[in-house]
Amino acid sequence: MSPILESHPWGGLVIDWDGNIYFTFICPIDDDNNHYACVWKIAPNNEMDHVLRARRSPSDIILSRNLDREIFAAERSGQNPNHNNILWKIDAPTNRALIPATSDQTQFHIQSISVSKAQEIYFSKDSDIFFRDSLNKTTKLNTPDFERINLTAWGPDEELYIMSGDDIYIYDGEEYKLLASNLKKRNPEDIPFSGANIFFDMVVDESKNVYLAYYGNREVIKISPDGIASTILKSERPWSPHGIDIYNGEVYVLESTIGDGKWWRFWEEDPGIIPRVRKISTDGTVSTIYSFKPH
Repeated sequence: MSPILESHPWGGLVIDWDGNIYFTFICPIDDDNNHYACVWKIAPNNEMDHVLRARRSPSDIILSRNLDREIFAAERSGQNPNHNNILWKIDAPTNRALIPATSDQTQFHIQSISVSKAQEIYFSKDSDIFFRDSLNKTTKLNTPDFERINLTAWGPDEELYIMSGDDIYIYDGEEYKLLASNLKKRNPEDIPFSGANIFFDMVVDESKNVYLAYYGNREVIKISPDGIASTILKSERPWSPHGIDIYNGEVYVLESTIGDGKWWRFWEEDPGIIPRVRKISTDGTVSTIYSFKPH
């Protein structure tokens, strides 16, 4: 079995205070036996470079930002059950490891992460949420009977939005309030491939609208503060969304193609897997910010 099948190495987009766009994707492949996840940065002048490369193969990196738009990258590398998990703060000129490499999944796990303004860390493992304070003490939170927790994101009042299965809850530090449920289609009409019925990313705007990158049906879903869901973007084949953020009221979406060749043919237009970033302006206009062009 190829190690690429162990993980989803592409997914997640965040924007810092200055409008720099960061997204996770695989590094260009040097050989068929190894893949390294990367964090890529697009500056406002459209210059692009990677700012973090995983240290081992195979690897995953997921991105998160706090309400101050500081950027964090959670890296998992190596083979199961001996994964190493690291939490990086993306800084220039040198990234800083907030949590050094650990294989103890009760101390850190990269299923989902959210970091507070005070750099306190929430992370999930299966159906549990853990809180890691500024002294690195880790506590499992009391939660309802959750399903697997794949996504978390901050609301504007520092509430934690939690996606358990295909339900979204809001946690205010004391109670959990159900916002929306049954968001996943049971048989998506536009599923990219079998087994891909996944929500990959979530963000909350200043008005408490929730946005989901629904990879499993090639769409971006908006959920109002009263729990009403609507589709605001439909990705045309062969693209599917797997990263999302809000900046100045505009929605930025990371998409990629599926490819019909070997899984490790990233950064090859035909028939490989390539990324693009699009923006939904406040008037609903959709424009392309970045699209890979092979040399």
